[in-house]
Amino acid sequence: MIDSEHLVESYSAWLKHRTIAKDISGTVEITTPFLDHNNDRLQIYVERRGDLLRLSDDGHVIQGLSMSGCDIQTPKRKKILASIVNGFGVQQNGDVLAVESTIDEFPYKKHRLLQAMRSVDDMFMTSRSTVASLFLEDVEAFLEAHAIRFTPNVQVMGRSGFINKFDFVIPASRTAPERLVSAINRPTRESTASLLFAWNDTRAVRSDKSVLYAALNDTDRPVPSDLLGALTSYGIKPIAWSLRENYVSELAA
Repeated sequence: MIDSEHLVESYSAWLKHRTIAKDISGTVEITTPFLDHNNDRLQIYVERRGDLLRLSDDGHVIQGLSMSGCDIQTPKRKKILASIVNGFGVQQNGDVLAVESTIDEFPYKKHRLLQAMRSVDDMFMTSRSTVASLFLEDVEAFLEAHAIRFTPNVQVMGRSGFINKFDFVIPASRTAPERLVSAINRPTRESTASLLFAWNDTRAVRSDKSVLYAALNDTDRPVPSDLLGALTSYGIKPIAWSLRENYVSELAA
């Protein structure tokens, strides 16, 4: 039997231990444990503006993608970027991703901005060889090709009060429960831990029959077995993208 409370407490302790805050001339630089596609830790900058706080990434996420050769000016990618920014309630000013917050809202707004930063970095970073489209688009096209009904980009408030975003929700039918699908373009320890936390937070307020599927991009390399084991231990069903056809009947039911 998995002690879900202990898992959440363990994750929270890890997050606190690995987060570093430093004052730089009146601006607080928060270094998080989450990594971007260059394996650099994501950072958030906090400035006071009157009674509010302004939280931003100082343009690092979008600039980092551009420096990696990822053209974010194509129509498809601009559309996806707008969807991510709007979905998390984040503002985009040039290359900068930002939110404004009261002191009381700070934990929630920091969480939202960090989710947006990670989503932009992950969804836009295509393979350095040849990947024709973004992985999220591939998952959506797969669902549509098999006439699997779904609602995209669904946000769910979890037990913690935080909003967790899932890429697709397939409604319950007479023969199958509600199914949620999250697409992970680069399966890493960080992206897996984030999904585990989101699911543990969310399933406490959903039907106990709801199932989460994790679509994992294994186009360039196999998904590590320890990540698959971690997902399975939380009751999450991993779908290696190379084996996606094996899950059509489950998703279409």
